[in-house]
Amino acid sequence: MPTLNEIPDEFAAFRESLYAHGREVGVCDPESYDGNQMLIGEKRRRRGRGLDSDDPRLAMTLTDVDGVLRWSDGYGYRHTGGMRRSRLSPRVEGDIIAPINFERLEPNKIGQYLRELDEKLTPKCNFGQPELGMRELAKDVWQKPGAKPVDKGRILLFIHGTFSKGEMYLDELGRIPEGRKLLTKIQNRDNYDQVLAFDHPTLALSPILNAMDLANIFRASKADIDIICHSRGGLVARWWLEANLARPVGSIRAILVGSPLAGTSLAAAPSLRGAINLLTNIARALERLSELTSATFPFFTVIAGLLRILGSIGSIAAKTPGLDAAIALIPGLSSQAMVSNNEELNRLNRICTNPPEYYAVRSDFEPVSSSWEFWKFFNNFGDRAKDWAADIVFQKANDLVVDSASMTVLANPPNILGIRPERVLDFGKNPDVYHTVYFRQPKTVRFIEDCLKIR
Repeated sequence: MPTLNEIPDEFAAFRESLYAHGREVGVCDPESYDGNQMLIGEKRRRRGRGLDSDDPRLAMTLTDVDGVLRWSDGYGYRHTGGMRRSRLSPRVEGDIIAPINFERLEPNKIGQYLRELDEKLTPKCNFGQPELGMRELAKDVWQKPGAKPVDKGRILLFIHGTFSKGEMYLDELGRIPEGRKLLTKIQNRDNYDQVLAFDHPTLALSPILNAMDLANIFRASKADIDIICHSRGGLVARWWLEANLARPVGSIRAILVGSPLAGTSLAAAPSLRGAINLLTNIARALERLSELTSATFPFFTVIAGLLRILGSIGSIAAKTPGLDAAIALIPGLSSQAMVSNNEELNRLNRICTNPPEYYAVRSDFEPVSSSWEFWKFFNNFGDRAKDWAADIVFQKANDLVVDSASMTVLANPPNILGIRPERVLDFGKNPDVYHTVYFRQPKTVRFIEDCLKIR
């Protein structure tokens, strides 16, 4: 059984953060698991059958392989030295960084676990009363849970993405002078009569269910509505505005920032293992750049939660259909999967004959810093990635989380339609703009002001 004092010190802070956030979702370090009384390594194997199939205790190990972090099933030991070889522990590549323990979730418990995870990641969302997720911006703070849209006038609505919350917009825009000025401007009655944010569950529910809730909340309003969405929030907005729901009767403009309108490879079942490894490496890169504490994406909580779900269904090394089953049990992710049989997206993108006034922001992230060296192992860069095929997530341009080409799609072939080029802010290939930092960019703020005519 691995002991933490044998793990390289350079990962001490990273490991500490992983364990601290993991405990919140039922994932912990081996030395504190169940009071250190009943570790998996102490469970005797049945001859030829491995661990007792009724034993709910599971383990995974994070390792460093040539500078890239990867998760493996069970406790591992190093190729040479460091960890005592044990018949109870499979060999893993590289140096061991962080072993973890958790208890298997029964299939009928996964739905409840997703709800609890949603409530932790998005504290103001409400399953029983979705309208309580609507808050109003006043004095630079989201207030009044359950705020009702005004009957008339002009409303600005913010819709967050997966694992996120309304505070993300205030945190990110507040990091730059241009963003702070924008926040001041939108609270001026000359621009908007009301500024709202909709906090909603993003794992246990699909975007179309969030959109149904949104339609009910706005049913009585005749106001003109401007919308700013990030990531999955763009799908929520599109389902609301394009499906057979209670569409707003006033004018509509929507800016979709980094939105997976045709899905994202990150949520596709064949990429699930690579996706979790990728998120882990992104967290490590941000830590090295001293950006992790300011990141509005709760990396460690998400990683730990997904590992527990995946481990409960099968294994980190599983292949489809095992991964298909894992994704299918997470409605908020399966609805975003860039796969041919994603019927939600197929219906949304079948035809879009009368789209609202859409605008989009996208990027193709190509890092140059050594902290992002791992990036090439998660993209299809030919020979350089051939030994890491199982971890490849993206085949083409992307912003770390969403495929760039997906961000402007409104209808798939044969009814090809996209957001008009003159309405797209495209950062192109660049080393600075990735999925979680769009709203830190002065160009993004200026684009928002120009599109929505904010003065």
